[in-house]
Amino acid sequence: MLNLVSIISSPKGGGAELLVRELQKIYISQNLDAHAVYLNGCSDDFIDNETVLGVDPRSPLNIFRIRKVLKHLSNRAGGNLTVHAHLTWPFFYVTLATLGLSNIKLIYTEHNTTNKRRKIPLLWVFERLLYARYERIICISQGVQEALAKWVGPTIAQRLVTIPNGSRIYAMFQRPALEGRLPRLVSVGSLSSRKNFATTVRAIARLKDEIDSYTIIGEGPERAQLEQIIESEQLEGKVKLVGWSDDIESHLHAADIQLIPSLWEGFGLVAVEGMSTGLPVVASNVDGLREVLDESNPSVTLVNQAESVDDWVLAIRKSVADVHARGASSLAQTSRQQAEKFTLDEMAERYLDVYRQL
Repeated sequence: MLNLVSIISSPKGGGAELLVRELQKIYISQNLDAHAVYLNGCSDDFIDNETVLGVDPRSPLNIFRIRKVLKHLSNRAGGNLTVHAHLTWPFFYVTLATLGLSNIKLIYTEHNTTNKRRKIPLLWVFERLLYARYERIICISQGVQEALAKWVGPTIAQRLVTIPNGSRIYAMFQRPALEGRLPRLVSVGSLSSRKNFATTVRAIARLKDEIDSYTIIGEGPERAQLEQIIESEQLEGKVKLVGWSDDIESHLHAADIQLIPSLWEGFGLVAVEGMSTGLPVVASNVDGLREVLDESNPSVTLVNQAESVDDWVLAIRKSVADVHARGASSLAQTSRQQAEKFTLDEMAERYLDVYRQL
């Protein structure tokens, strides 16, 4: 009998957090003994076996809190417990919380090709000790696996396995032709430096007479900087920072082209979501995104220099021209076909295969 516990900092978010919640729904629908534990946050739509501890995700006391939860669930299960950690703080604390506990197998999912920790001299020595506690480390793209293999060394690299993320597949949307109107652009992601929205906002300043609007769905520490750029470039009526939304699908349906200017990505979940609605995509040519998008797809335009405003201006113009030349309906079909390669059900089955092999 598989007894599974997923641990992540919060139930709210557009990447790893979303995947944990969606996988929990699939596991419960299959009558598995699956639990999801969130360190902080809240939600109005929790399902069975979802729990919030209500603590600061960074607090070292979480070592003892997580240990208490896992001991309780292990005793309740009466057997082996598979604990799957996601993101930074659970990664650290789960390894320490489970020291000395028997019948617990650890899994970790690596979601990014890089992070700030890898720039700290000699930190790899400490991190290899932590990674060595995990029996399998799932990488969400080949780019993530290659980067992590270099960081953890050849011994731990043997435990790495690549399983592409699954995604919510939204309804296709029949967008009206661009003839007689200007295109509407959209981005989805946290307002953080790695998402690089400052570059696309500056590109919109150069294209303000060529686009109808640019909507960014997300929240984060870069909001004040983005608001300053919007004000200085007089884009208040053109660029909209709408915060997080529980209805991403309606925003995607309202747009004609999706922009993904990330400096790095482990996978590119928002790309799959956007393409599932039929959106053409303009994205940074980086590992993770490149694997998901497939540059040979006619609905995809890649930007080689992610921080170049000039390159983004040219790429957006090219994508708009492609919509005019090929037609929104034709590009929608190629986008949808690409998105359907990444389903949550397939991801869940591959995760379950890993759990069962331990």
